[in-house]
Amino acid sequence: MLPTFDIEALNWVKPIAVGFFDGIEYKEFIKEDDEDDVLWRFLSHIKENCKGIRLYGHYASRYDNKLLLACLCQHDEKVNLEMGLAKLKWVVPDVTFEDSYLLVPMSLKKMTATFEVEQKGVWDHGQTRAPWEMGENLQTFRDYLRTDCMSLSWALDKVCEELGTYFSISPSVSLATTAAKAFNKGFYELRNVEANEDFETFIRQATFGGRNEVYKRYGEDINQYDIKSMYVSCYDVDVPIGKLHWDKATLEGPGTIGEARVSVPKDWYVGPLPKRLGERLVFPVGEFEGLWDIRELKNAAAKGVDVSIRRKLTADEAPILKGFGVVCSRLRGGKSDSFWKLFGLALSGKLGQNRWRDVIRYYEEIGDGNMSGYYPVDVEELYFQTKEYAKKMPYIKPAISMRIRAEARVRHFNCMMKAKEEGDIFYCDTDSIFTTSELTTGQEVGDLIFLGKGQRGYFIKQKLYAIIQDEGLKQRSAGYSDLKLTEKDFQDLLAGREILLVDENLGAVKTVLKDKEVSLVVRWRTIKGEGQDNRIPIGQDTRPVCLPQDLILYSNA
Repeated sequence: MLPTFDIEALNWVKPIAVGFFDGIEYKEFIKEDDEDDVLWRFLSHIKENCKGIRLYGHYASRYDNKLLLACLCQHDEKVNLEMGLAKLKWVVPDVTFEDSYLLVPMSLKKMTATFEVEQKGVWDHGQTRAPWEMGENLQTFRDYLRTDCMSLSWALDKVCEELGTYFSISPSVSLATTAAKAFNKGFYELRNVEANEDFETFIRQATFGGRNEVYKRYGEDINQYDIKSMYVSCYDVDVPIGKLHWDKATLEGPGTIGEARVSVPKDWYVGPLPKRLGERLVFPVGEFEGLWDIRELKNAAAKGVDVSIRRKLTADEAPILKGFGVVCSRLRGGKSDSFWKLFGLALSGKLGQNRWRDVIRYYEEIGDGNMSGYYPVDVEELYFQTKEYAKKMPYIKPAISMRIRAEARVRHFNCMMKAKEEGDIFYCDTDSIFTTSELTTGQEVGDLIFLGKGQRGYFIKQKLYAIIQDEGLKQRSAGYSDLKLTEKDFQDLLAGREILLVDENLGAVKTVLKDKEVSLVVRWRTIKGEGQDNRIPIGQDTRPVCLPQDLILYSNA
């Protein structure tokens, strides 16, 4: 069993209890009085009895490790930090605190359900008090703390068991690194794939995210589809593995990246190629230029886009991800389906990871004492964070990630075109389609899956919509997920009105007073019914950005 820990604090800032499972025995540390430094008591126990141990805490980098760092700094203990606060190593006793969320990126509640272990405990944090003030609630609090520690350990044990069974590996610090480790060991050695750092600027410019567009802001009789495991389904495509080199500037024949000028007919309803306009990703019509994956350019040309290649980069290619994708797909559908879905997707994410890293250094380690570009992460100002370029990163192969993303957009675009030919389309997001069309579905990876029918749909803007189904309203509201909206709210937003909602709990402003109590100030939050999106509004419909004439209008919207 893996060692785990969990810190509970009064008002999230003052530790009052620590649960600790060393892999064999559970032990708790409860604050005894106002003068008791319960966190240091826990750390002292670790230092004396558990040298060399590695402990996991869920969301540790966001919470627990911050409290640990503050306590260790207060007691003049040396700490090394990796991946920001995701991995905190206490130097002298050689004790490491890691964030299990990076390995299993889901809530502890979902994690315990996924791996069918004892469920996460239930506790109303509004009832948290100093232990001697909790009365009969203290035992419920202690049971909650113990269950969180134990259930995390049991779930992580299942993760290790399954990774060992299917890939003969132990977990690494994150799911992405673990997936790359599994691929590297069992399928293809990544050291044999060219990193092509000399061409990385071109690769990054040709790398884009998925499509997310609103076509009609209101509709009825709507079918919702998703492409099953879309990115993993694209692992069967040839990917660049050799050294990039300049090649003959033609669309025909082999190729990896093309610098091109394209002309997309202005009357097209859906643009086929991505383009960055400032911080937004759009799929425009008209004439524009850029760098794209050759497969995406070839698909656009086959649909009727005029493509003029200016320069082309070519590398040897092979479908090296196919076997890994097949194994991950076979693991889907079982008890731990959601984990294997994330695991398969994590590989392409790791291969495309940025080389710039957040690095935290002890003040004495900053060579010449020049603090430019550094800022403190602790109140004692002993540790400072900056960004550094990591050159030797064996798992970063951005050309592979570029190809998988491009292939996913191609397959999604082709599905969109099929839906548009047979009916109306309302909205799409990366691998989803909302349409009146009835499309062919299946259960294999890469097939469309029917998710249900909506009587009405309100598509306000990207990631803000509602579908009215027989079972009620299904809401998607990024940034407002903690606020439940009504159909009337969405009707107001559709009409361009603003709605005001109050959040008295999670969204409230917290003010720490001198006596360390926290007062909650009600905060009103505004959701706007109009605003800049990635298409041009025309009443309740939209059209693509048309380049170059819409550029100034769009940029200033």
